[in-house]
Amino acid sequence: MTAIFQPEGPLFRATEHAGGPWSPDMLQGSATTALMTREVERLAKASGFAVRRLTFDLWRPAGLRAFGLATDMLRDGRKAKTMQVRLLDGDVEIGRCTALLTVQGGESPADPFSKDADDAAPETGAPPPAFAQKWSRYFQNVSVRLIDGALEKPGPAAAWMRLDVPMVEGETNTPLLQAVQAADFASGVGQIVDMREWTFINPEISLYFFRPPEGDWMLIRSRTRAGAHGAGLTMASLSDRGGPFAEVLQAMTFERRVAQAQAS
Repeated sequence: MTAIFQPEGPLFRATEHAGGPWSPDMLQGSATTALMTREVERLAKASGFAVRRLTFDLWRPAGLRAFGLATDMLRDGRKAKTMQVRLLDGDVEIGRCTALLTVQGGESPADPFSKDADDAAPETGAPPPAFAQKWSRYFQNVSVRLIDGALEKPGPAAAWMRLDVPMVEGETNTPLLQAVQAADFASGVGQIVDMREWTFINPEISLYFFRPPEGDWMLIRSRTRAGAHGAGLTMASLSDRGGPFAEVLQAMTFERRVAQAQAS
C-alpha cells in the first residue's frame, strides 16, 4: 500500500512518495512536520491536554532514509505543558517541533466579533492544472480543490487539501496530521513571485490552534508579504468544514535566481 513512511522497528523509513519539490530524494516539509506531529498527538492524548501551538524548525535537508524521534518534556505544568520532538537522521538532529499543550476547560465564551467567511465546500472547487500537481512526488498524493486564486499564478489563494495516502503505513491520518501537512503548503499557495526569477524557502513554520480540527479536508487561505533584505512572511488561516480552527505563520527568505549565461 502507498504510504509516506513505513515503520521499521523504532524508526520510520521514508518512501519515494515523500519526495519534495527541490529533489525527489529529499523529503517534502509536510512529511517531516507531520511525522513529528504524530508523536506530539500521541502524548497529548495520553495527558488529556489540547495541542495549542506547534513550532517547527527545519534545520537540514532530509533524505529518503529511516528516521528516529526523541521526545523531551520541557515543562510539565498543571495547566500548560511544553514538549519537544526531535527528528533524527542517525545521531544528527535535522528538525525539531516545540509544542505547547494546555488543559481543556469546560466551556468557552461567545465571540460576538468573529465574522468568519462562509467558505465554499471542497466539492465546489477546481483542481489545479496537471503540471502544478506534479510539483513534487508527495504533492501527487494530495487532493487539491481551489476556491480562490490559482497555484500557478502569484497572489493570495485559498485551496482545500487532503492527503489521500497514510502518513505512516497501516495508520489512518488524523485531522491534526491533515492540518499540519496542509499548512506546509502555505507559502506555495500564497506565493507572490515569479518562480523563474526568485526562490523562497521557509526554515520554520508555526501553527496556533483555537480548536481541534475535524475531518480530512483542510482549507488553507494564504497570503505573503515581502519585506526588506530578502525577508518575507506568509500568513494563513486553516479551516475545516466547520470553519476556522488555526492560524499559520511562516518566516520566508527570498533569493533572486542567478541568470544563466546565454549560449553564444
